[in-house]
Amino acid sequence: MSDNIHKQNVYSYKESMWHKKGIVGQEHETFEQVYGRMEEVTFGKFPATFEVNGRKIPTKVNGIFRIEGDKVNFVGKTMESYKLRQPIDYIKEMDTMGEYCETLGFLGGNGERLFGSWVLPEIDVHGDPIKLFGMVTFAFDGVAGNKLYVVAERPVCANTVAMAISDAKSTDNHGRGQNSDGAVVTVKHTSETHVETMGYWIRFVQSESKRQVEQIRSLFCKFEETPISVDEAHGLFEKVYSFRNKQEKTFLPPELKEKQNETLETQKEKLQKNVDLAMSLFEGTGIAITPTLYGCMNVVTEKENHHVMSKKNDGTESILIGQRGQTMNDAISIFSEYVQVR
Repeated sequence: MSDNIHKQNVYSYKESMWHKKGIVGQEHETFEQVYGRMEEVTFGKFPATFEVNGRKIPTKVNGIFRIEGDKVNFVGKTMESYKLRQPIDYIKEMDTMGEYCETLGFLGGNGERLFGSWVLPEIDVHGDPIKLFGMVTFAFDGVAGNKLYVVAERPVCANTVAMAISDAKSTDNHGRGQNSDGAVVTVKHTSETHVETMGYWIRFVQSESKRQVEQIRSLFCKFEETPISVDEAHGLFEKVYSFRNKQEKTFLPPELKEKQNETLETQKEKLQKNVDLAMSLFEGTGIAITPTLYGCMNVVTEKENHHVMSKKNDGTESILIGQRGQTMNDAISIFSEYVQVR
């Protein structure tokens, strides 16, 4: 599987990359300091012309090229309204949030994609840490925009960037609009100030994450501090696993009513099996399950990740963006409501 890293232009703080490429830093550094130890990547945008009957006819089409000494490598084409900026411009803007570089790298044959990440405030629930990262992706090919994500995967190559984006797509409240692809925001290159606009968003997300982490930490700690009886756990698991079941319809022909009854009976049997397994985990067969609401949350995640057979591949897609991931999201919503009304 290709990592798609451009030359050796990739950096990771303390942890080696999968393919042992690039730089592994041992001290905290800014994004600009990290880039200063890489091979510089520079792009240029030039207007295209057509030669017709010996005359050069100008167009609104522009070509984007990576300039490497005397070499000029074609990267892509775009319109003249495309405001090309250099990687160093984005890198300097990232440093304005005041966080250290966690990873940084160029992807593609011409280094036409740049990603960078930093550590967001950690959520610690009684010694059980949840790590999140801020991640930005910038494009210099005239096609993709610049995106900002909140992710759970630490990006070090093309594969891990793709995994992080897939995870972000499955997370509620990420993305502004149907075509966001999980990004918190997408900034296009048609504005003269698009680099500065990305800086506004990066600083905003970082400050907001600190505020929201306190809220999430408080919620998960409240889960841990809320004792749950066996009967209460049973009722909560019934809610989690019946949350998306089809409801009975009363206005149906007898033939369809019979089929619906068969479907509902199957759902009832499946619900009972799910609840029975969850209760078995809660009552002792699970991995370090506590008799608390946080223990109930751990039951759901353990069940969905370790006790559900996948129909294809290794089940990663289902966990990240499929039914199993949705079940875990439903559990958080149901348990949060339970804490608030209890």
